[in-house]
Amino acid sequence: MTTLTHELRDRLSGRPQTSVPQPRLWRALAERSSREQVTRGADVFGEASLGVMARWRAKRLPWAAADRVMGMAKEYMGHSDAALDAEVERVREAYIASQNDLAHVERAFALGYEAIRRELGLSLHRVQVVSGLLLYRGACVELATGEGKTVTAILPAAVRGWQGRGVHVVTVNDYLARRDAETTAPAYRRLGVRVGSVQDDSTSSDRLEAYSRDVTYASDKQVIFDHLRDRMASPIAPRLAGLLLEQAGGRVFRAGWASRVVQRGLACAIVDEADSVLIDEAITPAILSQATSTDEGDSDHIRAASLIAWELREAEDYEVDRRLQRVRLTDAGRARVGSMADRLPAFWAGPRRREELLVQAITARELYILGTDYVITDGKVHIVDRSTGRVLPGRQWQLGLHQAVESKEVVDITPQTVTSARSSYQAYFARYSRLSGMTGTAREVAGELWRWYRLVVVRVPTHKPVRRVHRADRVLATEEQRTAAVVARVAELAKSGRPVLVGARTVSASESLGERLRQAGISCQVLNATRESDEAGIVAAAGQQGAVTVATPMAGRGTDIALDQKSREAGGLAVVATSRHDENRVDRQFFGRAGRQGDPGSAECFISLDDELFARHGFRPLVGLARRSPPGLRDVLGRLARRLAQRSASGAWASSRAETARAEAWQEMAMPVVTR
Repeated sequence: MTTLTHELRDRLSGRPQTSVPQPRLWRALAERSSREQVTRGADVFGEASLGVMARWRAKRLPWAAADRVMGMAKEYMGHSDAALDAEVERVREAYIASQNDLAHVERAFALGYEAIRRELGLSLHRVQVVSGLLLYRGACVELATGEGKTVTAILPAAVRGWQGRGVHVVTVNDYLARRDAETTAPAYRRLGVRVGSVQDDSTSSDRLEAYSRDVTYASDKQVIFDHLRDRMASPIAPRLAGLLLEQAGGRVFRAGWASRVVQRGLACAIVDEADSVLIDEAITPAILSQATSTDEGDSDHIRAASLIAWELREAEDYEVDRRLQRVRLTDAGRARVGSMADRLPAFWAGPRRREELLVQAITARELYILGTDYVITDGKVHIVDRSTGRVLPGRQWQLGLHQAVESKEVVDITPQTVTSARSSYQAYFARYSRLSGMTGTAREVAGELWRWYRLVVVRVPTHKPVRRVHRADRVLATEEQRTAAVVARVAELAKSGRPVLVGARTVSASESLGERLRQAGISCQVLNATRESDEAGIVAAAGQQGAVTVATPMAGRGTDIALDQKSREAGGLAVVATSRHDENRVDRQFFGRAGRQGDPGSAECFISLDDELFARHGFRPLVGLARRSPPGLRDVLGRLARRLAQRSASGAWASSRAETARAEAWQEMAMPVVTR
């Protein structure tokens, strides 16, 4: 009897399943439905109430279970390698036979604890064991930055990997996926678990091999785009009879769709930096597209629209809503463009066509900024993620906007694309049968994580007391005043021997600030989306005495700034932010770079009332009053204005994510169930 037939029999009988790895054919039956029910009225309140109750119940952390795990781990310290391997095999078989028995789970965690100690030279802290148990149960763990989330994930990933269905450990980029897979591999091998990783340059056979392993490390974009490619190769609704025939049919059926997919299914995922992947990326659709033919005439029209846009005047010919990121032509603008059309080719005679082109051209000019929303590398426009400051390779804005930006920057216009397959991050990650996550900043989005993913956020205390000192925000009236104050403060800190990490919100802001620091005689390194290849080296040196590093928010994700002894004695890492983000949790994450694992450190922020946060989300009367106030009162009013602006911005982003989720839900419910 084939593996698939055995598994089908076990599922129908309710008996425990075997540990034999599942074939890729089972992928359709191993996924949870992603069709989110659109709630309204009292149901919304009911869902939120359930989330509050679930978080309240989860506050009781499994300290007792963690103590039992660590106690059992001590028993294995005297075991020889052969004896430990025999115990791993015995516990593995017992766990597979009765996966709901918590005693087997705790025994498995104890073996994982000893494997990590023996193979990696690390002894897990009590909070890491607690966090691992919570991840195994399917929670989103808020574990402070620097507490060792990479090693913590080994315990639940290895035990879930014993089930043979595949575990995806999802990171925010390929570098971290490769690094984590390589550094943790010895511990996994000791536990009898095969581990692999997926990279951007991985071939189809490489991906197939990596996903066939028990645990697979990959970035969020790799797993979601592999899923979309598999959807293109497989039927929309695979039939069980077809799966059985293909599994049993040998070479006759091997040319079918199952030989072209690489993922076995979406059984279990552990998401690192969960707020970034599940929340910040939620409104970004993953789109598998194909280039369309763009002739010279199309490029000419796009460039003509860009030139005409420069002739139009804001408020008179068009209006810009920077809060909602929208552009609208006025009646006067439409009339003016209509009069221009007489001197242009026949294409411009159609009002709808020309207005669509012009709106995109004006949007590119007014709302999309070089160094903030995109960078130009090798003559090509590359989108930058505003939340992390990282480049998003291969992505394009839709509906001609990308081509409008290229025309604005006078680079080659790339062909527009048509969508072959798409999925939002919300819809994709909701498909996993078991989902858990870990991050240093989750409590602000606990409601959303519950609503869209049924993830309960559980805060775990730090292993050592936090010694980081937070200073009150300094509020300056103008950007120039803020820059001068930052340069003076960095000079003061560096002179005292402390390493300094200066946060700049955009690529252009980081480059500009780095130049100002050098002009003031302060040597510094700049880390942003245009210098990602130097990231490891820059971060490695950022904790040395007197080092100054200017970085966009990406420096706060997945890397560790290690302090030397002189830096620690001087007062530790000083984090200086030059603006506030739309959401406070991103600020908290960046501030968390200082004072890790009981180290000394400090965090402070310099705010300008000219910042984009106030321009787009600020309460204008309050901002204006703060601008006219003397320094002491301006600080107080500015901090109040900042809190209100962040609350408004967070609400706007949450609403946008909710709209995206509802649109995905309706789209999937309307999708016809057909096979190809």
